[in-house]
Amino acid sequence: MAIRAEVNCIESTSPLRAGWFAVALMVCLPMLAQAQGYTARPQDAAAPASVPTAPAANLAPPLTNLPGRERRSLNGPWQALVDAYGSGIGDWKAVWKDKTATGKHDFFEYGFDDSNTLQVPGDFNTQRPELTWLEGSVWYRKAFQYDLSAAQRSGRRLFVHFGGANYWTDVFLNGEKLGSHEGGFTPFQFELTGKLRDGENRLLVHVDNQRRKDGIPAQGFDWFNYGGLTRDVDLVETPATYIQDYAIQLAPGSMRQVQGWVKLAGTTPQQPVQVRIPELGVDVRVQTDTEGMAKLSFEAPFQPWSPAQPKLYQVSVSTPDDALEEAIGFRSIAVRGDEILLNGKPVFLRGVNLHEEIDSRRAHSPADAERLLGQAKQLGANFVRLSHYPYSEHLVRLADRMGLLLWQEIPVYQGIDFGDAGMQAKLDTMLTEMIGRDRNRAAVIFWGIANETSPGIERNAALAALAQRSRALDPTRLVTAALYGPGFHGNTLTVSDPLIASLDVVGVNEYFGWYTPWPVEPEQAVWKPFGKPLLITEFGAEARLGNHGANDVASAWNEEFQAEFYNKQLRMLKRIPFLRGVVPWVMADFRSPVRLHPFQAGYNRKGLLSERGERKQAWHVIHDYYQEIGR
Repeated sequence: MAIRAEVNCIESTSPLRAGWFAVALMVCLPMLAQAQGYTARPQDAAAPASVPTAPAANLAPPLTNLPGRERRSLNGPWQALVDAYGSGIGDWKAVWKDKTATGKHDFFEYGFDDSNTLQVPGDFNTQRPELTWLEGSVWYRKAFQYDLSAAQRSGRRLFVHFGGANYWTDVFLNGEKLGSHEGGFTPFQFELTGKLRDGENRLLVHVDNQRRKDGIPAQGFDWFNYGGLTRDVDLVETPATYIQDYAIQLAPGSMRQVQGWVKLAGTTPQQPVQVRIPELGVDVRVQTDTEGMAKLSFEAPFQPWSPAQPKLYQVSVSTPDDALEEAIGFRSIAVRGDEILLNGKPVFLRGVNLHEEIDSRRAHSPADAERLLGQAKQLGANFVRLSHYPYSEHLVRLADRMGLLLWQEIPVYQGIDFGDAGMQAKLDTMLTEMIGRDRNRAAVIFWGIANETSPGIERNAALAALAQRSRALDPTRLVTAALYGPGFHGNTLTVSDPLIASLDVVGVNEYFGWYTPWPVEPEQAVWKPFGKPLLITEFGAEARLGNHGANDVASAWNEEFQAEFYNKQLRMLKRIPFLRGVVPWVMADFRSPVRLHPFQAGYNRKGLLSERGERKQAWHVIHDYYQEIGR
């Protein structure tokens, strides 16, 4: 690969050092910024024509199986500049031009050097104390060397791939805008071919984590808004015609038949494609059409992937120009009435909710993934809900190897403006990016399309369309959503939401005994069936580790009350005949600025573990229950 990545020490004017003063200006002096020529962010007004704001049009087609490709990591220190007002994205400060003063009278009111850096991947909020509460813009710059003549001789192409950046991202190469991306948790990439210089090239990335009324999630959510380049950044080199994407999974209803496809992109889309699974003697050859697409269909005696035996096969996909290989598991997931069938057999999901946070920061590394999924395994779980957004590819691939079933969802959370003119397109794009990355992961059995959204004409239509979109993108997995819990009518609970008709499996979040007192004894609660499998996708109560007292006083925030909460919940849940899984909220305490009680101290304390991983009494209640039903 003709690339050498490095951080260069580049002569700079006075570098902007972010501190409490910059954050205070962001909060207190917006009128001053406007008076001095502030150019609004894309959500506020149109940026100059030289900086287009449409996020999707300039994105390169997705690259599946990034770990299997020829790539060079750009992880490590990046030069950084904090731009709390976002003034550098317009023509006033124009940081995106990436200029350095050269003459006696020439100067620019921004600059980069190696004395101000941020680690990538990583959220910017936890890397400097003065950035803790920043919801605004940060610019990242990285220089790399490129042998242009060698690449041109071989016809190679180059992409920059971002595993995730929160929330709005603008990417520039050598002062030229490549494009923008909206969304904090899904991968995206831009092609650099034809824009590169021989020798040094400079990538400039502007990331803005300001919450948006028209965002996904919107302005109100119950977790910390970690900003920045929070996942891996890679330079990816491909041949002129390359394998862009593929789907190789069992056909619905079959344990032997694979129905899939391979998609090529590039200058010569019509090519022969070979798919091999050496362990099974599979060797399939197909020809792509003028669009680079070829359908696959073959049979093999697969050993099915399952939590007990997470069998993975080495699968290779190759053309005369390109070749990829990865480990893929094969299993079936289906519903029959109110049952969930894994490999044709009923399964009960012993679950837990996670947040992608560890050590009070955004988790991002393989080691972080091992800690998070290790906690689930220790609890006795066979299922993890990745709430409330797609997690890193490291974690999803690890779940494949560990044998943990996954629910993945996009952050369609409370407060989404479903009536916004561009919302449906954003929903579709985010879902497409999530499914595109992980459609070959056996661990993923559910695509979640929403969490706690209120029924309404616009919401109902948008999410019904999103469910259809999910099935069109991936007919091999089940579509689900987590709904608000029902209220009691006497001792009866009826789950009623128009979205149920569009779902394969219905999730319900309920907090009887915490936000809502028990109107009857748990054993007296009667849940009315609705003909589909039910998962209790959230239930929990708060307790601060080490705080002890009476088990019947909610306001005491103690471990005894939390443990008793779960004991009472289990007394009810064991009596629901169509219940197919339980998912306590949540594995560990996590940061949330909306949690204002002194016992919370900015954390949601519903964790079975503390934020440091220490076990509360409630952990033992759930662990013992899972041991009992898992035998």
